Amino acid sequence: MYERFWLEHQLGKRVTLVAIAEQEAVGYTNILWQSDYRPFREQGIPEINSMHVIDEYQQQGIGTALIKEAERIATAHDKTKIGIGVDLNPKDTPAQRLYPKLGYEPDGRGPQPSPWGDVLFLTKPLTNSNPHDTTAA
Repeated sequence: MYERFWLEHQLGKRVTLVAIAEQEAVGYTNILWQSDYRPFREQGIPEINSMHVIDEYQQQGIGTALIKEAERIATAHDKTKIGIGVDLNPKDTPAQRLYPKLGYEPDGRGPQPSPWGDVLFLTKPLTNSNPHDTTAA
C-alpha cells in the first residue's frame, strides 16, 4: 500500500501527507485528485483518502491538522470543494464525529458499499479557491 502511495505521489495522482511527532510518523492521509468514488470523480472533487492516526496520538489535533493541510493544498490547486469518506463501523466513530465538526456534510447519496463495509461520503466547500487572487479582498 505504501509503495503504491509513493508511486502515485511521484506520478502526481495523489499527495501523501505524513504527520511526524518525536521523529516518528504518527499519522497520514492522501489527496486523490481523481477519486475512486464516481460522483467525486465526475465533479472534479479531490478526495481526502486513507486517513489514519495511530491510537496513542489520537485526540491531539493531528487528524484535524492533516485535513486542514489537505484543504489548503486543494485550495492552492484552485479546487472549490473537497470530499472525504468515512467507514460506518464502530471503530471509526472518532472520524464520524470529527468530519462534521470540520464542516463536512454528507453528499446526499447515503452509505455506499465498499470492500471494507459501508462508507458515507461527505463534502466541504473550500473558500478562497485562488489564494493568489487579491481582487476579492
